[in-house]
Amino acid sequence: MKEQFEVKMDEMIKEQKELYQKEIIEFQEIGHIFIRGEISSNEFKATSGGMGVYAQKGGKKFMIRLRVLSGVLDIKTLELIGKFAMDYNLPDVHLTTREAIQLHNLNFDDVITIMEKSLNSNLYTRGGGGNYPRNVSLSPLSGVEKGEAFDVTPYAVIVNKYFLSRMDSYKLPRKFKVAFSNNENDTANATIVDLGFLAVNQDGNNLFKVYIGGSLGNQGGISVPFDELVQPEEVLYHVEACIRLLIEEGDYENRGKARMRFIVKRMGQEAFLNCYKKILHRVKQSENLELVLENEHQSSTEVKDCDNLSDQQNLIAQRQSGLYTIIVHSKGGILKREDLNQITSFLQAIPEAQIRLSMEENMYIRNLTLAQAEKLLGLVKHLGQTTMFERSISCIGVPTCQIGIGETQKLLSNILTYFENQGMLENPLPSIHISGCLNSCTRHQVSDIGFCGKKKQVSQQAVEVYTLHIGGMTSEFDTHFAKEYGDLLTNTIPKFLYELALYIKEKRLNFKEYMELYQEEFKSILAVYLV
Repeated sequence: MKEQFEVKMDEMIKEQKELYQKEIIEFQEIGHIFIRGEISSNEFKATSGGMGVYAQKGGKKFMIRLRVLSGVLDIKTLELIGKFAMDYNLPDVHLTTREAIQLHNLNFDDVITIMEKSLNSNLYTRGGGGNYPRNVSLSPLSGVEKGEAFDVTPYAVIVNKYFLSRMDSYKLPRKFKVAFSNNENDTANATIVDLGFLAVNQDGNNLFKVYIGGSLGNQGGISVPFDELVQPEEVLYHVEACIRLLIEEGDYENRGKARMRFIVKRMGQEAFLNCYKKILHRVKQSENLELVLENEHQSSTEVKDCDNLSDQQNLIAQRQSGLYTIIVHSKGGILKREDLNQITSFLQAIPEAQIRLSMEENMYIRNLTLAQAEKLLGLVKHLGQTTMFERSISCIGVPTCQIGIGETQKLLSNILTYFENQGMLENPLPSIHISGCLNSCTRHQVSDIGFCGKKKQVSQQAVEVYTLHIGGMTSEFDTHFAKEYGDLLTNTIPKFLYELALYIKEKRLNFKEYMELYQEEFKSILAVYLV
């Protein structure tokens, strides 16, 4: 039975839906003005981003971001997205690096129709971009992972709903990101966002470590740890306090310095935390935001002794005895329509199955028996993408992204094809994270190997290059940014990675071990490719 607070929030979301319907009508007119060339792409983006819509490069086609709340999908929503792909003749859908789904290459009026149909099915686009709270990220195995502190799913979902219930009231200087991780591995990146919650269990009590004021991009910064453990029922007090801090102290004049990390840089960590605590105290005095939640998304299966099955890289034994999760990864997050439909058809006969999207452009399908998992793995076997290297990720990049610099999807495809031609898809390299610009959509700064696209003068000509980042990570105890090693021409990257993989394989080491033991050799390999 829902608590009174949740009931009130649902009523507010219903009111917001009525407002969104009016906004969609107004947005349609703005879109037509843009198509007629009467306003610039930047003027259009000022409105479209908040609606979850962007013009693609050239301004003739459009993309829409469907805000799958924390990547928690149900079969009806999956069916709806498949129907959109069919109705508008889309060959594929894009699983994003923030647990959402994007549809590309749409006519503008089709975008409007999709927005209306999505809203009727409680699938939102509002706040998908622009200066708004974005989709709340969530560890995709939360609730089923062995060794997790506790299931953080209901808290991520309720924060998403909290944002949706008051989206029209936000006047933020810049976007705002929240994350919930279920254990020390920080798979939702709680330690590098504006507000992060990382689950811990202390003396049998479920608590959150809280992190504030981090984000990536230009002059990125790691979040500041809050110096107290937080009760789960107090989550919304921290959400509201953090939003108010951004509103009160954020830079509304300089967009390039409007994220919360610049408040930390300006104040210093100690003053920043003191400011936050004062605002938090005010919120607790004036608001009633205490949570008592039921987990509508938990597995109903009793937790027993876990299976001793060795996890394959795309088959994971859950903490629930006899149940498994499989990982479906399509290259670059581009899932073909026929594969989406095949997965949907298979899951229609398994009502207890759960679907989660991840920040690595994966689809996690949970609560399967071993027989069901093996059958579904067989159905998607043609996708490949089973090793960590094959599950490398890329933003959508040029030519789709309006602000992108690099053709990231093409680069990822060229890397995988190069290795496939050499018979080396199974190799010691980790997942590669490729961002087309400093917006850092694939979080290259905190990856084992990351690339960031830019233009550079080489031999008196502006060419596409990628800056190499190595050694970043997120975790409860050791979040740090990768080291930059220089720039490589796009067309030399596959060969460089292949040569590196050969050296590591020869020494029978994993990538991290190699980088610790053979730095000088690595630098000599790389030196040939730097520009």
